[in-house]
Amino acid sequence: MTRRALILIVAAVVAVGLFLTARIVDSTADNKSRTTAEEACDYITAEVMKSGECEVFVDFGVVPYATTATQHIRLVNGSTEPLVLVDYTTQCKCMWLEFEREPIAVGESADIVLHFDSRGEWGIVGNYMEIVTSRDDRPIAIWIGAEIE
Repeated sequence: MTRRALILIVAAVVAVGLFLTARIVDSTADNKSRTTAEEACDYITAEVMKSGECEVFVDFGVVPYATTATQHIRLVNGSTEPLVLVDYTTQCKCMWLEFEREPIAVGESADIVLHFDSRGEWGIVGNYMEIVTSRDDRPIAIWIGAEIE
């Protein structure tokens, strides 16, 4: 099985499950950051549940080669205790996050910015990232997909 076919299968399986917990937002044509309140509806929203489970699928869509695409994710703390985003790990150096390390109160939200650099990537790409939180039971899983042209 080719790498591309395997990535497509994994992305499809993950996407079906994640459609129930996250709203997928297409990448804007110019991939500029969204910063205004009016554009907040373009954020991907994911809820950290009482069990600590949280997975997000981010579809960057078509990304030109050698560019950096950006998506915003709004995390809502649906657990019963404050949550702190501590750190993150990735499969590759092509993805990185920007986030505050301030506690997120119960029922409150925090915005994180996910960047994807397409240099060195070709075709259909799938990657994985975990955000380590103050809850030891589960990290926040972020799956990304993009088509590099």
